Amino acid sequence: MENELQVKQDSAPVREIGVITQEIRNIRQQASAMALLYAVEIGRRLVEAKRVLPHGSWGEWLQNEVDFSQSTATNLMRLFEEYGSSQISIFGASVDSQTFANLPYSKALALLAVPRQEREAFAAEVGADDLSVRELKAAIEERDKQAKIAEEQKKIKEDLAERLQQSEEARLDALLKADEAEKLKNELTEAEQLLARERQNAAELVEKLKKAEQDPQIPKAQLNKIRKEAEEAAVKAAEEKAEKELAAAKEKAAAAEVEAVQAKLMAKQAEERAEEAEKRLKTASPEIAAFKTLFDEVQTATVKLRGMIEKIRGTDRETADKLTAALHAFGAAL
Repeated sequence: MENELQVKQDSAPVREIGVITQEIRNIRQQASAMALLYAVEIGRRLVEAKRVLPHGSWGEWLQNEVDFSQSTATNLMRLFEEYGSSQISIFGASVDSQTFANLPYSKALALLAVPRQEREAFAAEVGADDLSVRELKAAIEERDKQAKIAEEQKKIKEDLAERLQQSEEARLDALLKADEAEKLKNELTEAEQLLARERQNAAELVEKLKKAEQDPQIPKAQLNKIRKEAEEAAVKAAEEKAEKELAAAKEKAAAAEVEAVQAKLMAKQAEERAEEAEKRLKTASPEIAAFKTLFDEVQTATVKLRGMIEKIRGTDRETADKLTAALHAFGAAL
């Protein structure tokens, strides 16, 4: 039999190695795709089985009847739920999207880490068909990293917008408080000036009365009139109500001044918080975030390298010294 097979192979026409290679790849891809379809169909039936089995017998049934671990069964059911058609095709097993139809089981399983609504676009974008499972997982990790950075930037932007609004509101409030304090201060000044004028007027009338009383030529009626005016002015200038109103105005003006100072301080603090959020936004750019990630990785690797060098030093001091010099040279070149 072996000789007959060898004769057939020797007599067969010679084909290009590229053609043979491509055929192998195509068959392998078809086999992988079929594996996913079969996995989906097994998952479909596992879902059905779990639904009809008595409570508590699921794990035992998996182990004894179909020889699946619970984790494997869970993966198969997820593959059905995430990729399987809602209806069974008359042509047999099928996958919802053509994007996933040619994917092997391992890649389809890896893609479960991507949200369903984003999965198909992501697979097409990275060319999941052409990547190894390891490369696909790395692409998913990078996607998650970028998504985390984008989410962080979104939060910082929202925080910045809120702080800018708070800063503007605080600034406007400080301006209003300052205007109110200035207005009350002016009113107090006017009240003090009015009271001073009334007292000055009373003093002048008292002085006029004294002179009138010493002048015998001034008629009595005119003297009484001057006396009455002086008394009224003196009462008005010394009125307790005026003193209380002036004291209240002073207290109100002082309180307004304190409020204005506090509002100005709060506006300054709000402005500083907004500036801080803006700085955070600038340092949260993808490039800086990526640099930080790589920098952290380099630091971690450096610590590991130093540990390895110390282990080598125990048996080969000369080599350890050379490696230490190389590490220093690398650090100096950065």
